[in-house]
Parts: sequence; structure tokens; C-alpha cells
Amino acid sequence: MKKLLSTMILVGLAAVVTNCQQKKPEVAPAPQHSLKSIYYDYDESFIRGDMVTNMRGNASYLKGNNESVQIEGNCDQRGTNEYNMALGHRRAESAKNYLMNLGVNTSRMKTVSWGEERPVCTQMNESCWQRNRRADFRKTR
Repeated sequence: MKKLLSTMILVGLAAVVTNCQQKKPEVAPAPQHSLKSIYYDYDESFIRGDMVTNMRGNASYLKGNNESVQIEGNCDQRGTNEYNMALGHRRAESAKNYLMNLGVNTSRMKTVSWGEERPVCTQMNESCWQRNRRADFRKTR
């Protein structure tokens, strides 16, 4: 009986050791970083409170590598072309200044305004217009 119990314990220990040796350590997936667009209220160019997380993530991404970025200001189609170009410029500059205040080197950022020329949605309603009032961040080399 003693011999049987000892054998059972040894077999159990061998199974545990063998199972532990066969398991590969889990490797956490590499974090996926990307630059995220931010959105603006109608006729505004200041960074909204709900966009701060995106801006901090963009700053963290840019500070963690050597890439440069083009910040593209966009508007919905309401307003004149001239007005929307100026508003798009203010939006892009606002985002650039925000990133600069978070420690991103200004030499790695340039701005451009597309005004209303590059909509992501073309329907004539508020939910569509909201998607067009944005600043996009494009990596450049």
C-alpha cells in the first residue's frame, strides 16, 4: 500500500513537471499604436474635453518614435470656402499647439487645412457634419 501511494505521488509529480515544461510562456501582444482623429464642435477650433484622451495618445505615440506628422484641419460644408479654409487652419494649429504643450517637438509637425474639401461623410445631416469637423493626423517620413 505504501509503495502504491509513493508511486502514485511520483507519477502525479512527473505529470505536473512535464505539463509545466510543455507550456510556453504567454507573450503579451505588442501594443497597437495609431494616431487618432479628433473632432470639433460646430464653428469651434478648441480641443474638446472628450478629445483629450486621443490627443494624449497621439502625443505619447509621437514622443515614442521619430515619425513626423501632418495635422489636417477639416470642416463640414456649411460656410463659405474661405471661411472653412480659415477654420480648418485654426483647428490644425490648435491641435499642433496642444501636442507641443504635451512635449512633442514642433519641428516634427506641420499643418494643412482642407476646409470642406475632404469630407468623410456627404449626407446633409448633423451626424454626418460632426464626422467632418475634425483634425486628422497623418504620418510623414
